[in-house]
Amino acid sequence: MATGQWADLPSELISLIAERLGVIDLFSFSIVCKGWNSAASTPSSQISAQIISSPSRALWFLLYGKNSQCFLVSETDKKYKVSIPEMNGAACIASKEGWLLLHRDDSLFFFCPFSASKIDLPKFRKSEQCNVVATFSAPPTSEDCIVAVACQNASGVDLHLLSRGAKEWTTHTCTHLNGLIKTITGAAYADNTFQFYDDKDRLLTFTPENGKWKNYKIIFGSGEDHPNTETVPFFLWRDSFKRCSMNERLGLGEDVSVSTCGTVVPDGRHGKILFNESVSRQLKSRGLRGVWIEPRSPQIPPEMSW
Repeated sequence: MATGQWADLPSELISLIAERLGVIDLFSFSIVCKGWNSAASTPSSQISAQIISSPSRALWFLLYGKNSQCFLVSETDKKYKVSIPEMNGAACIASKEGWLLLHRDDSLFFFCPFSASKIDLPKFRKSEQCNVVATFSAPPTSEDCIVAVACQNASGVDLHLLSRGAKEWTTHTCTHLNGLIKTITGAAYADNTFQFYDDKDRLLTFTPENGKWKNYKIIFGSGEDHPNTETVPFFLWRDSFKRCSMNERLGLGEDVSVSTCGTVVPDGRHGKILFNESVSRQLKSRGLRGVWIEPRSPQIPPEMSW
């Protein structure tokens, strides 16, 4: 059968095939053509619903390099080799609810590897030689979505915000840190406030409603041990790549270093933050990138844009 005839298969048959596929097969299925992508939408939503209702909220790990060849590792240690053109030359700076926020040159866009859904954002040019950490307040399909990209340099933090439907970014700068905030490695959104966590148990927050910055020292222990203190609404997970033995699970050699992008997932009464990491095993090593991601399959209308 010629390639051009795949789209001509009966829609009932295509839907029956889609209903019997797993999440990775659905991904490959959905990128064949528009008709197959549409047929994959219902089973993809069902898989997402099962994941959301699962108490474990399983995380997968996506490993990628400088081209489109990627590896996905499931929570049950199944490893899949997939081609994702959108990852070619891109860097993931945020992950949440199945969506990746990807940066390539001057472009910034949302992409879901499991449904091939993509939403382009207005052009974004980050400063050179800065540490970039990002998050977003809600899925990009929500009217409440605000994208926050923090660019940290020696003089402070430039926070770039973009509300849903906006065509231009707004920038808010924090320079009066006096060295209190070290390297930011995690970001989240809670209680109408963006939160940025460094690698030395400090927290920097920004509230868009009033434009105010605050910084805190994080103290570990129960509320009884530290009365009259605010509570961080997340469990903080550092060194997740090592804790989860990802080097062994991915079969990586001693000559490979990995820079990872963390994520935020619900976990009981509190959420859980997995921090960004840089894992180097040798001084001279082959650099790869990775990201923690929930295996969801959000769908967007064909005509939808930011």
